[in-house]
Amino acid sequence: MGLEHNTDTAHSPDVAEMRTLYRAAEARAARLRFIIEARNLLDAQAFEMAAPEVLSRLSDFAGASRAELVFPSLHGAAPVRLEIGRSIDYEGILFASEDGSGLSLTLIGPLRGHAVDADDLKTLEVVAGQLADACNLERQAVEKQALLGDLERQRSELTALVAQLIQAQEQERQRVALDLHDGSAQLAAGLSYRLQDLAARMGEAHALKPEIDELAALARHSVADLRAAIADLRPPELDDLGVAAALRTRLDAIDGMEVIADLDGAADRWPASTGIIFYRVAQEAITNALKHAEASRLTVRLFEDGAGQAHLEVIDDGKGIGEARHAEVQGRGARLGIAGMRERLALLGGRCEIGAGASGGTHVHAAAPLKQEAAG
Repeated sequence: MGLEHNTDTAHSPDVAEMRTLYRAAEARAARLRFIIEARNLLDAQAFEMAAPEVLSRLSDFAGASRAELVFPSLHGAAPVRLEIGRSIDYEGILFASEDGSGLSLTLIGPLRGHAVDADDLKTLEVVAGQLADACNLERQAVEKQALLGDLERQRSELTALVAQLIQAQEQERQRVALDLHDGSAQLAAGLSYRLQDLAARMGEAHALKPEIDELAALARHSVADLRAAIADLRPPELDDLGVAAALRTRLDAIDGMEVIADLDGAADRWPASTGIIFYRVAQEAITNALKHAEASRLTVRLFEDGAGQAHLEVIDDGKGIGEARHAEVQGRGARLGIAGMRERLALLGGRCEIGAGASGGTHVHAAAPLKQEAAG
């Protein structure tokens, strides 16, 4: 019996150490769970809803009687204060943290004569950092939403201004067309009729008959040119039927050239400002092709793609007009016409590209987003 010994006594230091290690491991696991749960709460909910729950758990974790969280408000408003718990006598600050954005966290509790241990303090700092990050993300989201709202309002205002500008331009065109119709066109028509009547009464043997006939022909050409200019200023089809119908009428009037028209009828339902600007761009491109390209074939396409973009293509098989040759195009008027096309498209937030066609000639491509404006 003298050889017996107490195994519990022999191994008691190892058991105590194992228990200490086990408790430490449990404590670390609990801290880790606390950090993960706080992160999940902040990720799953808006900051204003998640912050009170996280603050309450922080208070419980630190054994605080009261917790205070102050986070900055946007647009110069007073900071928002969130409080959990109540005040008691003999309490002091157990933990205080403040980040650069103005968010501060304070945990207040009864004086115990010792500070929060280092591991718990580190845990509190991690969760306080999570609160700060969530607060910053929420604030950035609010600021971003406010900026997007401002941009949307500015876009709406710009769209309205563009529509007003286009309307003013078209009203001025309509006024000029009416003045031409009631003034110069009537005078030219009257002159043409008088010259034709005079030529008829003079007889073929009169010495001035050839000159009178020539003057009458010039007057008739003047009347035709004035009527064409009036139609270009404000084609009635544009108001009555839409951009595709107005373009078709314009193309049907072209003689001495093969014309291919691929015009989507849906374009007639485009917003009024879009239809007017696309018609004006097409008008300018067609005029350039007729006057300067020396082309035998003209192709005009008008369509809408699946991304809500309006498109216009004007293609000729003439001598071509690359960007490098703009300065050579028969004077200043054509260059101004190209600039005018781009300026009009810019009003819609669109673009105009001019270059060589696939088989020579000139390719004009205009595109712009279709604004959600009521068509009229």
